[in-house]
Amino acid sequence: MEITQKKLARMTILLAAMVSLTSCLNSGIKKSTSEKNSDFEIGKTSVEMAGNMTVGWNLGNTLDATADYTDAAGKFHCTDNAGLRTEKNWGMPFTTKEMISAIKDAGFKTIRIPVSWHNHISDTKNFTVDQQWMSRVKEVVDYAYNLKMYVIINIHHDNMAISKIGGCCGFALSDDPAVQKKSQAYIEKIWTQIATTFKSYDNRLVFEVLNEPRDIGGEFASAKGWANSGEWWTNKREVMDIITSYEQTAVNAIRAVDGNQDRYIMVPGYAGSGADKSMLSLYTLPKDSANDRLILSAHAYSPYNFAMSTSDDTRFGQDDKDSLDAIFSFLKTNYTDKGIGVVMGEASASDKNNLSDRVAWASYYFAKARDAKIPVVLWDNMVTVSTGGDIESGECHGYLDRNKLSWYFPTFIEAAMKAVYGSSYSNENLSSF
Repeated sequence: MEITQKKLARMTILLAAMVSLTSCLNSGIKKSTSEKNSDFEIGKTSVEMAGNMTVGWNLGNTLDATADYTDAAGKFHCTDNAGLRTEKNWGMPFTTKEMISAIKDAGFKTIRIPVSWHNHISDTKNFTVDQQWMSRVKEVVDYAYNLKMYVIINIHHDNMAISKIGGCCGFALSDDPAVQKKSQAYIEKIWTQIATTFKSYDNRLVFEVLNEPRDIGGEFASAKGWANSGEWWTNKREVMDIITSYEQTAVNAIRAVDGNQDRYIMVPGYAGSGADKSMLSLYTLPKDSANDRLILSAHAYSPYNFAMSTSDDTRFGQDDKDSLDAIFSFLKTNYTDKGIGVVMGEASASDKNNLSDRVAWASYYFAKARDAKIPVVLWDNMVTVSTGGDIESGECHGYLDRNKLSWYFPTFIEAAMKAVYGSSYSNENLSSF
């Protein structure tokens, strides 16, 4: 078709008008920070990848909820295949696309989806995951993945006490060869199935091999006669080495599945602690066939007395700031500065009817993490004082009302986001649900 100069001129005028109209229409749209920062990048290094994850939220007490129980006679019961109902076992509603959209709209770029698997085993000999459960996990992952978010999935509450591992699927920390063999077989089989299910997903999907691996009930320490070791703390390198060996099994299983040779993998030390220098100094990362694809998984509900304990410490003061300075300085000096990425996979300050101090904590905590190139993934169990949570439990970590899609503490979320994105952060979504 011949285009004359006159026709070309008309087309130019028409195109200019269309551009002008589009500009006018868009000028009236207020974009949230999450929309401005929705572009994602797969980091070329573990530190870069962690930095790109920016800030996250945990789907807590949901797919990680369990069906185990102890009856009136004190007998422990472990259910092999409890079905899909476990998602609501700890008081959460079923997860929806709308919930995940609310998370992204607030500015979160990462979602951590804790998953417990031992109540969903259809074949206990081969540790075969029930297909309905795997499909449900995939469905929830897709809610976030399709929104272009980074997604973390893990093995969560499958860590058993030594006394219970015999009649239940999962793993336990022990120097008993039989316990170790069963534990490693379980970890290998579960991660092989997960890696196979998600082999076509790009590196926005991150695998976290274990969650807070520890000596449940302190049974290992008790049997060995270790006076200064228990469920939440140990100074024994041999315990750390068991954790590393279990993680090595997981890493090897993941890498053996096509499509996962380059995937980022998060690995935690004892109890996932990110606040205890002495324990982290004893922990060794597993080896990896991929280059610079391991990320330290750390948790720090810190300072403990303010953020987690049952004490009446409700004020966020200078001592608390000093404590956080020490934590993030250690992680930066010993990990990120040395080229090892770190993700603070769980953090929160329990609601003690002290919102203004918790807002101050959020501003300080998230800013210190940002400066260390460490993303914080906020733990959310939908429990607050106003929803019936007990202050003395230290477990009031509710932020999003998943039933109403509204935020319990918008000023807390805003403080965390401003610490990450800067003071210009503005998001009408925090108050518009």
